[in-house]
Amino acid sequence: MPHFDDLAITLRHLDYSETSQVLVMFGRAAGKIRLIAKGVKRGTKKRYAAGIDLLEMGHLVCTERQAGQASMATLVEWRQITIFPGLRTDLKRLYGGQYLAETTGQLTEDRDPHQALFDALAATLQALETTPHALHQVVSYQVRLLTEIGLFPNLGRCLECARPWRRQSDWYFTSHQGGLLCRNCESVVVEKRRLRPGAVELLALLAAGDTPEGQALSHWVGAFDLLDYHMAHLAGKPAASSEYIVPQTIRRTMT
Repeated sequence: MPHFDDLAITLRHLDYSETSQVLVMFGRAAGKIRLIAKGVKRGTKKRYAAGIDLLEMGHLVCTERQAGQASMATLVEWRQITIFPGLRTDLKRLYGGQYLAETTGQLTEDRDPHQALFDALAATLQALETTPHALHQVVSYQVRLLTEIGLFPNLGRCLECARPWRRQSDWYFTSHQGGLLCRNCESVVVEKRRLRPGAVELLALLAAGDTPEGQALSHWVGAFDLLDYHMAHLAGKPAASSEYIVPQTIRRTMT
């Protein structure tokens, strides 16, 4: 049976038995991979084995799933590079990493390579280890994820009347159509979400590759809320970890 090796990050792990795990990995060359790691939790008298952890990066070798087979690939070898230890010392950083892993798993397809996205994920996890602003890193990765999969929304003008974006009036966002609605056009669309001031300008800067400075916390919250809403609509369900990034109570009250 053919084998392949790749650099990968663990997006999800489940215990399969006392000694085995089912893993969802994000490979740099292969994209999202589902595999079974048999005996990975089996220790010896000289070595304790706890399995492969969430948000762990390393080199893997596994069997190639044959065409037409429904079974998962099988892990043959795992060489750990890092567990991003800085994430484990602060809950906000850990929740940020978990959100990155969950949304990446939700919005990417199996065996669909995204090398640039893998590099962005690894870099963001590394940045989260030391940053005092976990939300900033999470929002920046939301932008990168949606851009890489081709689903970043159109934030330049109203999708109905083509009116250019202006912050002075009320605007809405529709995930179904993937963009903005002005006050005059929003009534014709059922699915929509009201925008927070500052969120669109912040996201435009991030999408252009700029590093925003001096932005108010409310702008970051509004940007996260808009993209989290969009990603939940695309995935068909919200990310379970999103509530730990910015709770809904804060999203509703912050202006």
